[in-house]
Amino acid sequence: MLAKAGDVYCVYNNYLKKYTACQITKIEEDDQKPRAVILSLDWSREEPLKEAELSSLQPLYKDFMYWNRGIHLSNVNVNVPANYTFAGNVTPLTDESTNSYATWGDGYEVYRQLKWQEIPKEQRDTFKEADKSKEKVIFAGKECLISKHHLNDDWTPFEDALELKVFPCLSKLTLKKWHENVYEYLQSTPFITELVLENHNKTKLDFSKTSTHRLSLDMTGVEELILNDDLEELILLGEITKDCKIKAYESGANLLLQPDKTIPKLQGLKDLGKLHFMNISELDIEEILTEYPKLRELRLWGKPGSLLHFDRVSEFKELEVLTTMDLFGFTAEDIPRPDSLPNLHRFWMNSLPEDAAKVAKKLYKKRKEEGLDLWITKPRKPEWLAQNLDNPFRSWDGQENITPANAKKAAALYRKTRAGMVKLVESSPDEMMQGATELVKLYTEGFNKMDKGKYFIETVEREDIYTALDDILDLIPAEFNIDKENLLNFFDELKDF
Repeated sequence: MLAKAGDVYCVYNNYLKKYTACQITKIEEDDQKPRAVILSLDWSREEPLKEAELSSLQPLYKDFMYWNRGIHLSNVNVNVPANYTFAGNVTPLTDESTNSYATWGDGYEVYRQLKWQEIPKEQRDTFKEADKSKEKVIFAGKECLISKHHLNDDWTPFEDALELKVFPCLSKLTLKKWHENVYEYLQSTPFITELVLENHNKTKLDFSKTSTHRLSLDMTGVEELILNDDLEELILLGEITKDCKIKAYESGANLLLQPDKTIPKLQGLKDLGKLHFMNISELDIEEILTEYPKLRELRLWGKPGSLLHFDRVSEFKELEVLTTMDLFGFTAEDIPRPDSLPNLHRFWMNSLPEDAAKVAKKLYKKRKEEGLDLWITKPRKPEWLAQNLDNPFRSWDGQENITPANAKKAAALYRKTRAGMVKLVESSPDEMMQGATELVKLYTEGFNKMDKGKYFIETVEREDIYTALDDILDLIPAEFNIDKENLLNFFDELKDF
């Protein structure tokens, strides 16, 4: 179904356990594909929106956290997703345009705004005042702006967490060790939405009375973990204790779990709703199915990597979102049939075996016409895999802003630089330093030449180039005592992109 100006839709939000609503305010036409401008509405109910309610609808005014009060508009695809329900058509509530682009969501902005409004007004006002203030306060013996948003105890050392109360609009906290009164501080503020905690040396952790939305946690030695009901994302760091007990709201039904290295065997997350797994070398879908059979969202990224038993995906009967990137090891026969995943409304596969890509497109063609968000791109031939398994620039192949020639040049430059570094390992420390410096120079100048006059190297590409070089420099044995940071700084000085 194609969206039309004035159309009103509703979609279920699992956090609220209610339906939320939106309106298509206009269809924008330009040289690219047409796009719909979507407006979030100030409405939520336990039942879908009825036509009789259309005349009373109002825009959602968003001002949670650092947002200035205003309506929430985004440009989205004109194809309406299958999980959206049409409620009717009324005169658009605004004719504004926007530079913001997004996918069709699930009313998350409504949820965040409502959670914000639950916070006492006095606290919200203090947050907003601090965010705009140029005032300075004393923290850990030093002068700091009161408007600080993010604090890392590596950069700004302190002892007692209650000292953090001088920053009324602090929202992200990175702790590389345990601090006195951590719990007391976290329980005193509703604004720490993201917490990173490492090297805490605790066997039991209890965040039940905090307001964190995103928690990155060193699990080394942790035997019991109690999460707050509002937690949306749990990122597991360190070594996970087998059968670690986790207490989560509704057994993790609304939780996004992002493990590292392996699929963790955890107690208490039998109803886990979302799983993201990155940097996959090899992953068995059977393991995921055994531990987390009720997933609604499964997103997997390879480096590249292989998936075993991909055919078992069809057994995730509640699956709504399935995406893979740079993953192989499966065939056309393993692609799940549409009737096995009745709730699927987003299906993305990027960089996959060519035969599987063809079958996926064919099988889900009808579902796409019915509203499935289908995106199957970069089918790979076996020979591509043979050439690119060790290529950090493999994602450049097929990008609109990068020519095939430059994608090949980048891969060749990486391999040449890496091979040169491997040869230097057998040299003396002086020869290593001289040779490594020359390799960094040639590597950087190679990309300078590629980008000259074309300017295709932007933020993502720049990070790819840096990461690839960083990996090459990791080949230098520690006994050479060569400062890798100096070589990376040399790269920064030489680059013109």
